[in-house]
Amino acid sequence: MNFAVTPDEVRTAFGLSGVVYFPRYDAAHNRVNERTALLLSSVGLPDTEWFMSKASLSATDSINVAQWYNTWGTVPKECHDWLVLGLFADTTLALAPDTGTVYALGDGETQLVHTLIHRDVESLVYALTKFASLRRELEGADGCDVEERVDGLRAEISEFDPLPFEDKNSQWNLAFEEVIDGIW
Repeated sequence: MNFAVTPDEVRTAFGLSGVVYFPRYDAAHNRVNERTALLLSSVGLPDTEWFMSKASLSATDSINVAQWYNTWGTVPKECHDWLVLGLFADTTLALAPDTGTVYALGDGETQLVHTLIHRDVESLVYALTKFASLRRELEGADGCDVEERVDGLRAEISEFDPLPFEDKNSQWNLAFEEVIDGIW
């Protein structure tokens, strides 16, 4: 199976120690759709200071969204079987294992709020890898064309999957604005 991002591209962007590979399980409680399982076991999930995969969180923390959020309020029924992927821009990202879609989770007034942010994990890894490459390019740049480069990457990621930038308050839009403002 081919993916839009290769294991070599992810390792180049994040280094050998910056990629987490997830084993594939056959147990019913560890079900993840085939494409997602293959991507996580062969391409991997980045792990850095600005995207912490679940592997970098406490080993005692559950990866089940219902258990992760149980002390903070009500978790909607549709989220009960979701899995915590990691943290990006101070937001928990979760995987719906049957579909492979990725959601940003947040605190609502009465219950957990979830917003679709990536059509699948491939889109998430693609965006993270492209973003890491942009950050590396900008480290040595003089800052005069930062906004142009950020807008170019936004268009490239949106062409692959429009969801990351669909909501003007999404974590991706916030992160890109912070890059333009020189915060990153």
